[in-house]
Amino acid sequence: MGRPIGGSGGETTAAAERPYATGGSAHHGLETALSGEGAGERRRSARLALSIPLMMSIYQWQQEGAFSGQSVQGYLCDLSDNGLQVASEFPLGLDMFVVLHFEEQSALPPMIARIIRIEAHGDAFHYGCMLSALPPYQRIQLEEYIENKLRQAR
Repeated sequence: MGRPIGGSGGETTAAAERPYATGGSAHHGLETALSGEGAGERRRSARLALSIPLMMSIYQWQQEGAFSGQSVQGYLCDLSDNGLQVASEFPLGLDMFVVLHFEEQSALPPMIARIIRIEAHGDAFHYGCMLSALPPYQRIQLEEYIENKLRQAR
């Protein structure tokens, strides 16, 4: 695998001080997790463990003010109303912004997220992301999605 896009390159180990998921494989079944150990200050809302395919659009500044973009396949591993975790085999950098596109049947709106944490898991990278610039109607759609999934899990 190549060097991460964006960032300075050494983020995958330095950023992995605390796991984003609270244990177990996020790719199996529907689970809910309230704040993980030691994360009580940081997480205030329920997280859903999911496995939903997605496409990430990644845009890089090029010289002379132009953008260059590409799409990368991945999976949504978990989701809350403030953030999410995605997995991909493609290396990315801290503080990068990605646009997440979900399959229509997922009922999730497209979202913009900033990568705030990176962990290497075998051949894949898990990215802890904070949602960014989510319009009010999409936030409501996201909150309703989470509520419905939590109800179904009970």
